[in-house]
Amino acid sequence: MYFLLQQTPDTVIDPRFFGLVTESDLRCILHGQRAGKFVAFEGTDSGRRFIGCATEFQDGVNCGVLEWVDAPWPVILQRCLTKLWDMYHEENLCRVQDKEAHEIKVEKLKKELDSLGNQYSQLVDDVSKLFDYQDGQKFHDMDYTSQSINELKEKKHQLEEQAKIEVQMEKLKLKKEQRCILQSQADIIQNTRKAMKEIQVERDILKEEKKKLEHIIAELFKAGHGCKEKLDKIKEVVMEE
Repeated sequence: MYFLLQQTPDTVIDPRFFGLVTESDLRCILHGQRAGKFVAFEGTDSGRRFIGCATEFQDGVNCGVLEWVDAPWPVILQRCLTKLWDMYHEENLCRVQDKEAHEIKVEKLKKELDSLGNQYSQLVDDVSKLFDYQDGQKFHDMDYTSQSINELKEKKHQLEEQAKIEVQMEKLKLKKEQRCILQSQADIIQNTRKAMKEIQVERDILKEEKKKLEHIIAELFKAGHGCKEKLDKIKEVVMEE
């Protein structure tokens, strides 16, 4: 375990590492409750497992204490994670900007719709007054006024339909963005696991090479010891003569 006192990172659901810690009686000092198992999903710690306060994620109180199960990732992997998160935040920024532009457009349409509604109400009042004041006007004048009212009603109806379409498009866009975020989470976890497997393979190769080198050195020491024994025997023969 790697004990640290720091801000608890964001987490992601991992079916292979979740729930409360039952292997030990580890509890949160602040809440007195059993610790929980979590997987970090933030910056260079993405994919690292840690044990933290389970109550913290329910009531929002940050204990600031956690124990890392995994050691910090290699520098190369941390750089890759940093690049992935930068790309992710850049993409989200573009989406936020598009959403803001869309909201401005919808707000403009709402204002136009309200203005049109006011104009329509004013026109209805004017028509009512006109009917009261000129009850004996010609039919073509009434037809013209009625036509204007119908045109305003049609325009109002069109704006309402357009606003409904915009709202539906926004809902579909938000659902798509949610799916993209979930896919991005899955891709980051998969890439992290793949990188960890490659590092483990390299470690196994280095261990095997180390064993071979130790064997060669041992053989050299044995050969050197045998030569020393032969020299000692030759020296003894020379001294006897």
